[in-house]
Amino acid sequence: MFSPVKLLLFLKKFTYRTFLTAVIAADIAGMSSLLLICIRPDIHRNLVSVFRDLSGFAGLPFPERHELPRPSPAGDAVPGSRETPSYHSLADPRQQYIPFEKSKRELIKIYREAPVPETFYCRCPLIFRNGKIYPDIAACGYKIRKQEKRARRIEWEHIVPASWFGGQMACWKQGGRNNCNNVPEFEIMAGDMHNLAPAVGEVNDDRKAYRYRQFPHPEQAVYGKCRFFISEDKPRAAEPPEYTRGFIARSFKYMARQHGLKFSKGDRQFIEIWDKKYPPDAWECRRNQLIKQVQGNDNPFVTAKCRE
Repeated sequence: MFSPVKLLLFLKKFTYRTFLTAVIAADIAGMSSLLLICIRPDIHRNLVSVFRDLSGFAGLPFPERHELPRPSPAGDAVPGSRETPSYHSLADPRQQYIPFEKSKRELIKIYREAPVPETFYCRCPLIFRNGKIYPDIAACGYKIRKQEKRARRIEWEHIVPASWFGGQMACWKQGGRNNCNNVPEFEIMAGDMHNLAPAVGEVNDDRKAYRYRQFPHPEQAVYGKCRFFISEDKPRAAEPPEYTRGFIARSFKYMARQHGLKFSKGDRQFIEIWDKKYPPDAWECRRNQLIKQVQGNDNPFVTAKCRE
């Protein structure tokens, strides 16, 4: 027999269960979305776009994939700037978002294609083992200055130092480089393969974020046959071997164009001189095209020189 009381109890129980299930589902979805934003913001961005297309949901505003913070045009030099970045678009929007750790793995594959795989500054042969690379420091006559452990490993040198562009970002100011990991605006610059080269770890550490310069008088060799020098006088600077200088200049020109970085007058002078004096060799041209296949964009300054 029909009972209004039983019906009300049933509806109350059903409504409570439905409400509880909806709350739990929303909570799980929210936590998953937050976790995805932190770990893979590019995937989250794509999912938001899909749901927006399917349901008309607008969601929160999310910058386009190629929008990044840019150093303020005020001031000439990048290091030490305290200007707050504003947003800008990449000069070549085809560049893919590739975090630094993934870029290193991709570059190992690329350097396997080199006719003579070797480190950037010291030309030590590269040893490929179990998906990693190591410098053969004995084969290149490298002399360990102080840090044996770092001297026996490869570190990926940022030609334009990470602190020059990261140091202007809020994440860096609040916690240093580690605090900028997984921040797309930083990672796309830190992981830009056109600005990375394999270096003996000790040399990479000794260079720090010193500017490149050509010294008027010879410095004392401290790395054996490796012709890389750090000045004793202040302000400290690094003099790279001649065979790296064109590569360095074109990396600086690329970072200025692609990411809107500003450099000092002294930096711009050596960039132009070295770019003209030291044209790319066959490997620099080939490397440029291999990176384009992975990252989506080339270094146009290398491309132009290789066509001459």
